[in-house]
Amino acid sequence: MCRVLGVVFRDSFPIETLSELKILSEIGSVPGESKRGHRDGWGIAAYRAGKPYYLGRNTRPAFVDPSYNEAIDAAGRIPPPNMLIAHVRAASSGGVSLENTHPFIIGELVFAHNGTVKGLPEDPQNRAKGQTDSELLAFLVADRLAEKKSLHNAVKSVIKEDVDGREFSAAVIVASDGHNLVGYRDFSDEDRASYYNLRLAKCKDSVSLLQEVAVGCEGELSEVKKRELVVVTSDLKVETEAL
Repeated sequence: MCRVLGVVFRDSFPIETLSELKILSEIGSVPGESKRGHRDGWGIAAYRAGKPYYLGRNTRPAFVDPSYNEAIDAAGRIPPPNMLIAHVRAASSGGVSLENTHPFIIGELVFAHNGTVKGLPEDPQNRAKGQTDSELLAFLVADRLAEKKSLHNAVKSVIKEDVDGREFSAAVIVASDGHNLVGYRDFSDEDRASYYNLRLAKCKDSVSLLQEVAVGCEGELSEVKKRELVVVTSDLKVETEAL
């Protein structure tokens, strides 16, 4: 159970989005838990010369970790245009460790996930370093991306061939290949639809996919529908597809 953020920006990065994510790491709601917050680690990744890299990643809660503030400062210095994905974690499968901390970087792919998908096949190449279903999903998407040369089609293929038909709490996905940002939302329990949300914020110089609260611009805010795939291009064009 986590909170996910993805941003495509062509001017300075809207750092307010990361400040909001820090707040959610302390007070964000978690279904079935009396204690609020997503306290089991955080990660932020962007692109440099077309290659993904971490601005920061830690197992400490973002709201008490000084290195999270350093990562926010670093995000403000990223040369635009660029794409950034951030994640704060409330562990549901796999322990609290750096290997289980999102987002995952595999080749050109940056991948973050909210929810649990049960029964995914193990990576046949034994590349997984952690114990989460999210990392297995990331490898499936990375392999499908190498095959199809399209992140949109890679995510779509994994949803239809590897997620549909399995038991899952949610598959809320935000992923990037440095050219496009792709988001997807699905969940099994209608009573938890508000938790497993995904919102699209269209601003003048950025488009964000994020959960719970959108800050940093006064643009258009909408909800990604259940089983809807969203593609945001580097020039901020948005396309949606129902799966």
